[in-house]
Amino acid sequence: MQTLFLDVGEIKASTRFANDAAVLVLPYIDQGQVDRLAPVLARRAMADGLLVLVNDSLRLGFVKVANLVFARSQSKYFGYLAQDAFPGEGWLRCGLNTIGKNESWLLSFNDGRFFGNIAVFGLLLRAWARAMYHNCVFFPGYKSHFGDTELSVIALAHSKLVFNPGCMLCEVDYDKDKKGNNPADDALYRERARTGFGGMVVPFEPD
Repeated sequence: MQTLFLDVGEIKASTRFANDAAVLVLPYIDQGQVDRLAPVLARRAMADGLLVLVNDSLRLGFVKVANLVFARSQSKYFGYLAQDAFPGEGWLRCGLNTIGKNESWLLSFNDGRFFGNIAVFGLLLRAWARAMYHNCVFFPGYKSHFGDTELSVIALAHSKLVFNPGCMLCEVDYDKDKKGNNPADDALYRERARTGFGGMVVPFEPD
């Protein structure tokens, strides 16, 4: 797997990222943490792909950075992960094999929390995301939370969400349980859920 570091300010309208198999985005704000993580991700991928690591120096938020890279990239599959991910051996090879074999829309990596029900770190079929959000991988109204939840709910509703516990991208955040979600993202998710995310699933009331 190839890795590419850049600052979000370097992403221009003409910027392009391409890989036949997969382009993955990792927005980050902690340079030291990602400097240690990137070589481990590359070494343990065991598959072809391009990982674009983007320093969000402008604090645009995870969703906007991911959408920027998605819009300027070309690949069959697109993945997203964060600076608090830690990979298992063959994480990308496992992900590509699993989503391809099952002809799924979205793969949930094993993050150690949600048992595959929410793709906190995910790999998806680009054509599916484009059919929903055009040049975005996440619904663009979110800033940092619930974009992955919306994707997961839609894929699950169509029996196109797949989980393989061997595809390991564990979320390593010792303070995670002390943090809350972005209130605006939370409210937007609930509003969209009530309408079935624009009619893509049967409307429901989230808990």
